[in-house]
Amino acid sequence: MHRIIYVSQAVRGMSSKELAVIVEKAQKSNAAADVTGMLVGHMGWFLQVIEGPAEALAALFHRISSDPRHGNIRVLVSEAAPARAFPEWRMAFTEPHVLPKPVQKHVFALQNLIPINSPDRGSETAVRQVVRDFLAAFERLEKTA
Repeated sequence: MHRIIYVSQAVRGMSSKELAVIVEKAQKSNAAADVTGMLVGHMGWFLQVIEGPAEALAALFHRISSDPRHGNIRVLVSEAAPARAFPEWRMAFTEPHVLPKPVQKHVFALQNLIPINSPDRGSETAVRQVVRDFLAAFERLEKTA
């Protein structure tokens, strides 16, 4: 079992329909490759945790890195993992209600991540800390704006 946590920035805005197509395609291919994780999207930035067999993650991350819709990709963590922090695929967005209904069942509101003990942050302390740091960066940006 391996885990990669990275951040990236969308190079352009995406409609909810575009995002839904990407999500549905990713869910199918990730399930086939035994990949789970979490994706948080906010203000054009993404934090993603992907977990699964090392070979599957290497192939997936290569595709992500080559995707022209991503920019400023930075790997925060790449390590062997004793267990999955996210046994099921999860997504968090600021406004999940704008996504098509079939996608909404896998999406929760970004506000669900705010409580320190939120189970949506994952089951491992180190992963929970990375999610917290990602959210805190936006809080700092809002205070300086």
